[in-house]
Amino acid sequence: MKLTPLRPLYDTCGDYVSVYLDTGRAHEDARHAIELRWRAARERLAAEGADPATLDAVRDAVTDPGNTAPGTAVFARNGAIRLLAGLRDAPVREISRLGALPHVLPMLAQLPVLVPHLRITATRAGGEVVAVTGTGEARDEKTAAQGWPVHKTPAGGWAQDKFQRSAERTWDANARELADTTAAAAREIGAQHIIVAGDVRARTLLLEHLDPPLRQAAAVIEEEVPPDSDAAAAAAGRIISARAEQAARERFSRWREQLGRAEAVEGLAETVAALGDGRVADVFIAGDFTGELGGDFTGDGPGSATAWVGPGAADLAMTSARLAERGVGQPAADRVDAAIVRAAAGTDAELFFLPGDVPAPREGIGATLRYPVDR
Repeated sequence: MKLTPLRPLYDTCGDYVSVYLDTGRAHEDARHAIELRWRAARERLAAEGADPATLDAVRDAVTDPGNTAPGTAVFARNGAIRLLAGLRDAPVREISRLGALPHVLPMLAQLPVLVPHLRITATRAGGEVVAVTGTGEARDEKTAAQGWPVHKTPAGGWAQDKFQRSAERTWDANARELADTTAAAAREIGAQHIIVAGDVRARTLLLEHLDPPLRQAAAVIEEEVPPDSDAAAAAAGRIISARAEQAARERFSRWREQLGRAEAVEGLAETVAALGDGRVADVFIAGDFTGELGGDFTGDGPGSATAWVGPGAADLAMTSARLAERGVGQPAADRVDAAIVRAAAGTDAELFFLPGDVPAPREGIGATLRYPVDR
């Protein structure tokens, strides 16, 4: 998982409100229930010192009647929402905390579709592209028929072959136009996946006209569903989750090989030190991190530990003294998992959640390195 889209969250640190709330509206009294849940969260945050303007902004986001997501994650500071994400399910545990950094790890675990991707419905008359950015924002663009006729003639006749060939040329022209739209949207958001639905013939033509890298990133939904529909979003989520799991398995297999060659580390302190040096290529985390503490991030794991951070993305250490040695003044303490995500985002490291059947690294965390560590 590339974390680059999260970088705007880390332009500064301090006084970050992080809220995970059940915002499901399936029941008649859902609106009242959401208000009660938010009121309890607000009281906790106010007691911790969160400013009223920020709490008001969060309240408007989580109680908005237009917010139909089963769960909502929101991160805010200085009276403004910095990131709002709808979760596929209600959060396993509702979270409300004030900290130096946003607590985004549970969101990343619950919402793999934050990976930038395109959802496309191809038709013989053109198609529609929905571009989903790394922050979950959806942008919609349509392409219309570029010629006539779009349909083949149903009956014979002296002009049938002419109309058939004309329809085929029109379909091909429309597919080229949709491919151009797809390529432009993919470049704009840095799409990692292309999810294609729609008419079978139109899908085939579109894939033929995509450049090889985009074609390799494409996956087909065997349905004709609009790209902005819940069905398309759910299918995209399944595909992206499956691909993420496969990538995690493959990268972690290489991690095991590299560990013996001093090209990887395992354990909390070792991973934090490598991130602080900007040496990490991939971070691997084992466990279920959908709650406040999260699976292996309890007990002796990272979720129960504190890290120290400074203003720079790689200003990360297990002790304030270590940052002081590097000339970082006035460091702030926060959850180490929040600090790990920030450092990974700021240094172009990728994050992988390990499947439950994979033997976990020591303390549930490890990393591959960009260059070997001296031993």
